[in-house]
Amino acid sequence: MHILFILKDFKTGGGVERVQQRLSEQFHKDGKRVSFFVMNGETPDTDGDQRHNSGGGNGIVGLLKSIVLLRRLIRREGVTHLISAKEQANVCTWFATLGSACKVIYSRHVTLDCTEQKTSPSSLRLLYALYLCGSGKVVTVSTALRQSLADLLPWGQQRVCYCPNAVITEQLFQASHAPLPAGLPDDYWLGLGRLTEQKGFHLLLDAYAMALHRQALPDLVIAGDGPLRGALIAQAQRLGIAHRVHFTGFLSNPYSLLRQARLFILSSLHEGMPTVLIEALALGTPVLACDCETGPRELLDNGQLGQLVKVNDIPALADGMLRSLTSTDHVAPSEKMVTDALRQYTSQHAAQAYYQVWNQ
Repeated sequence: MHILFILKDFKTGGGVERVQQRLSEQFHKDGKRVSFFVMNGETPDTDGDQRHNSGGGNGIVGLLKSIVLLRRLIRREGVTHLISAKEQANVCTWFATLGSACKVIYSRHVTLDCTEQKTSPSSLRLLYALYLCGSGKVVTVSTALRQSLADLLPWGQQRVCYCPNAVITEQLFQASHAPLPAGLPDDYWLGLGRLTEQKGFHLLLDAYAMALHRQALPDLVIAGDGPLRGALIAQAQRLGIAHRVHFTGFLSNPYSLLRQARLFILSSLHEGMPTVLIEALALGTPVLACDCETGPRELLDNGQLGQLVKVNDIPALADGMLRSLTSTDHVAPSEKMVTDALRQYTSQHAAQAYYQVWNQ
């Protein structure tokens, strides 16, 4: 078995990239041959001896070149199984595998109405219908997202499957015991992720400022980088909370910060299945999450494993922050409840789920 991962790009610290990387490492441990094909030429930082292949670049011309290069690679390297992620990679894979006997999985990691993507929901419906016209299968990272796609394409729902993200590994726990970054408070709440509109950090700052006016709170640490960093720093200054909010920038290892946080706050407007929320639960950190369309409610068992608040609602998020300060409003879940809920997100379990999809 030679498994090839196809990605449009490989953003450092990206959630999709991280779970694909962990899945590839588990496949490698299982004795499979594993390679990457990254369309824009970025190189994944993977363990083992996985090969990295560059595509044709960005844009329409890059897509066409990537299709040709990927088709040649499949033949030359004897690729038998493929996993693509993100729509440009999915499209590239569909054209490159026409007439091929390869077993293909097209994966979907975010909701169908994701505002940041350039593809409309109606166009996505056509794309996923196209993928299912071949012999490939579609995998989603949450059961709610799977149901959304199945509802759009009822004739192909038997080939729309759910596979959990590969999140929990031994390396995660080892990394969480590294020293904390210097210059941060001992007692803090944490927001962690790429600084984009989707992640809702602007809502997090507004809600924190609102809650801070009502009660004394721990400082807020925001870890990550992205296009909105400057705007978020300016927002904290306008709100008068800049002295209480700490921006760390990108951290190659944020897991000690996550493990020692008093509370992890997910303020996202939408998710597929938020990797960092799984990581927080695995490391024993209490969580507060916005109840976006797919992901948090499913993961948190309707609020049994962590607090859920209305999405895109600043007062609701502020109230959730204040409730987190009192143990009487929310009883911590038992260790067994968390362990049972997270078992499927181990890299071993996730890899087995993909094998099962290929073998159906």
